[in-house]
Amino acid sequence: MTPLLGAIEAGGTKFRAAVFTHDLELVDEVRVPTTAPTETLSAMIDFLAGHELRSLGIASFGPLILDSESPDVGSFGPTPKPGWSGAPLVAPFRDALGVPVGLETDVEAAAAAEQRMGAAVGMSRVAYATIGTGIGASVAVDGAPVRGRNHAELGHIPVKRHPDDSFVGRCPFHGDCLEGMASGPAIADRWEADPASLDNRAEVWEMEAFYIAQLARVLAYSVAPDVFLIGGGVGTRPGMAEMVEDASLADMNGYAEIRRPGKGAFVRAAGLGVDAGLFGAAIIAERLAE
Repeated sequence: MTPLLGAIEAGGTKFRAAVFTHDLELVDEVRVPTTAPTETLSAMIDFLAGHELRSLGIASFGPLILDSESPDVGSFGPTPKPGWSGAPLVAPFRDALGVPVGLETDVEAAAAAEQRMGAAVGMSRVAYATIGTGIGASVAVDGAPVRGRNHAELGHIPVKRHPDDSFVGRCPFHGDCLEGMASGPAIADRWEADPASLDNRAEVWEMEAFYIAQLARVLAYSVAPDVFLIGGGVGTRPGMAEMVEDASLADMNGYAEIRRPGKGAFVRAAGLGVDAGLFGAAIIAERLAE
C-alpha cells in the first residue's frame, strides 16, 4: 500500500488530523478539542500512528517560531492560549512517527490551498486572511508563503478607529490593534451579543468592514496581490467580502486602484471554507514527499 500524506490543522478550539492519498483525496480524519498540549498532541499521534505515512504537514494557529536559526524553531511563541506558550509542535510528531514534518501557519497553508483548489485557482499572488476567534493573514506566491525571518503578524497591525467606535479593544498585547477591534470576540464584546445574533444590525457589519478594509489596503500597498480572500466565521459571512471591497475602495480613495479590468473583485470570500487549513496541511506534506 502506498504511504499516505498526514495533515493536521491545529486550532485554538480544536485540532483536526487527517490522512490523504497523493491525489489529495481524504481517507480518514479525527477531531479533538484543544486542551493541554500533551493531551491534545497525544490524541493526534495516536490517530496518525494507525496509518502508514510518507510525511506530515501541520497548519497551526500562532504565533509560531519558524526562524530556522532559533533553538526553539517548530514551537509556539507567546500566546494567550493557556499552556501553549513555548510548547513544541514539530518535535513530538517527528519523534513519534519518524517521518518528515513541515509546519506553516494556518493562514499560510490556507492561502496555498485556495490557490491550488479554491477561490484563487489561476492566480499566482494570493493574500488570505482568516477572521474569527483571531485574525491572521498571509501571502502566497505560486503556492509558497512569502515570509521573512518569521511569519507575518498582520492581525496585530495598528488601525484607525471608526468615528462611532469607543470600544477599547481586547487584544491582551496591544488593545486596539486589528485583532483587538475586529475579531469575533471583539464584535461580541463591543455589542454585548453573540455575532450570530447580529445579522440584522447593519451598523455592526459596516464597522467590521471598515476595519478589515484597512488590512486590504496594507496588503494592496505592500505586496500587491492578485486577490485578497477572507475566510473564518466572520470573513465568510454572506455579503462580507462585498462590504470589505466597497470599504477598501473608499479607504484607498482612488490611489493605486485595486480592481484590474476584467479580473473581477479584489476582495473575495474564501472558497474552501473550514477545510482550507486542512487541505493546506496536506499540501505541505505533499511537498515534503516529492
